[in-house]
Amino acid sequence: MEPKPVARIWGGSGLGFGPGIGEVWLAEAPLLVKLLDPADWLSVQVHPPHEYALRVEGKPGKYEAWYVLSPGELVYGLARPVSREELRERALAGTLEEVLRRVRVEPGQVLYLPAGTIHALGPGVRVYEVQTPSDLTYRLYDYGRPRELHLEKALDVAILEPTPLTLPPPEPVLGGERLLSTPFFDLLRYPLAGELRVRAEGPTLLTLLEGEARLKEEVMRPPATLLLEPGEEAVFRGEGLWLAALAKEGA
Repeated sequence: MEPKPVARIWGGSGLGFGPGIGEVWLAEAPLLVKLLDPADWLSVQVHPPHEYALRVEGKPGKYEAWYVLSPGELVYGLARPVSREELRERALAGTLEEVLRRVRVEPGQVLYLPAGTIHALGPGVRVYEVQTPSDLTYRLYDYGRPRELHLEKALDVAILEPTPLTLPPPEPVLGGERLLSTPFFDLLRYPLAGELRVRAEGPTLLTLLEGEARLKEEVMRPPATLLLEPGEEAVFRGEGLWLAALAKEGA
């Protein structure tokens, strides 16, 4: 699949596609897979669950996860329970940051962002992002930047108490490990050291994050991305690291 660089006002220059490129879209179906590189804070935002999105927007909601590629700080939910009224007042007054949960993250860390989780990426925190294929994002707060907010819709869906951050330990799978399992997608990691055989349980997007891999006669380098259909198998040779996003029916 051909990478698609996308310029953003908060974009950095660490993805290898020039300055100001905040996102590189690697795949749009069956899941949306991106690399993100923020030079500034992203807006504080929230995504709607399927039920709300179908009723209000006429299309599915969004659930996503981050695999951290570089260290830094991000927002993950709230630091304490708040009321809808307090959240609205703070968003309008510019004091929302006082109740946000700031989290320090390191490379290799995985964060699941179910719909309703208030979140924002901080400067320099590059991530691999996998999400259900939806464009629904409600901005709650944007640090004074002149972009549209979606305050009432964001308040409708926001989780108003701290969201658990911990995940179960990785589950071993053939050739690698399952880092995250959700109703909509799984995230798997496959180290490549010599030879790696991957068999797809379902529609699986594979992205090479590090190193160099060979598939038959083709040489692949980051961020090469390919789709394996259910039951399809690929044998890679080389040295590197693959991440895999496995789509489920609910996606």
